[in-house]
Amino acid sequence: MSGTELRAALSAHRWLQSLRLGPDLVTEGLVPEAQLAAEEAALLDPLNLTGAHVLELGAANGAFSFAMLRRGAARAVAADHLAWSLPGADALSATQWAAHALGAPLETETLDPRLLSPDFGSFHVVLATACFEQLFNPIKALHGMRNVTSRVLLLETMQDALEDARPIMTAQSRWLPIGGPEGSWISGWAPNPPLMLHLLRNLGFNRILYRDHPTLGPARGLYAALLPEAPDGVLAGFTPPWIHLAG
Repeated sequence: MSGTELRAALSAHRWLQSLRLGPDLVTEGLVPEAQLAAEEAALLDPLNLTGAHVLELGAANGAFSFAMLRRGAARAVAADHLAWSLPGADALSATQWAAHALGAPLETETLDPRLLSPDFGSFHVVLATACFEQLFNPIKALHGMRNVTSRVLLLETMQDALEDARPIMTAQSRWLPIGGPEGSWISGWAPNPPLMLHLLRNLGFNRILYRDHPTLGPARGLYAALLPEAPDGVLAGFTPPWIHLAG
């Protein structure tokens, strides 16, 4: 496909993420390339993904799935529910087109994480972004994620009530440019770290780490939750600003 053909195909889609498809070819997405690069480094640099089976939930256009494949993952499944199923949404077809343009062996699934069961498979690393603010019952979604995680669960989420030591989650609403041309109002939740610690421990994760978002600060948080089955060596990569949550 020529550069002209690539640009024509690129402009035919509405992009949620700014993906670099070539030296001079970047999709014009809602999330800028620099922010995605910072999130990728924060979430993935601590891990050795060589040969790993990985699942990305809330994939949007699959930025982190492509990143995990570049970092040596043997299998990557990108999945989304809201952005890929709303009437008028074309984020799934855009993701599939990007995979074709990159020559990436990406698998895609339109699925609700609240319905995930062990029958779906087992993944060394499960990564979920923005899931709390897009689901009516994100706690059920965490149960679904636990069902398919064999080692590490990575989470990125909006946060609130950071000054409170009590486990708290507040209701939020915001507009997102997904679905039809007018976009969609999305209602969801913003937890605080004490709540995340409580929820993840109840699901059997015994080592839980936290850091502020690398570019947006404490307005959004990153979490890494390790199961007892995860090798002790996995912890070596989680250096400051990652901290262990305890309580």
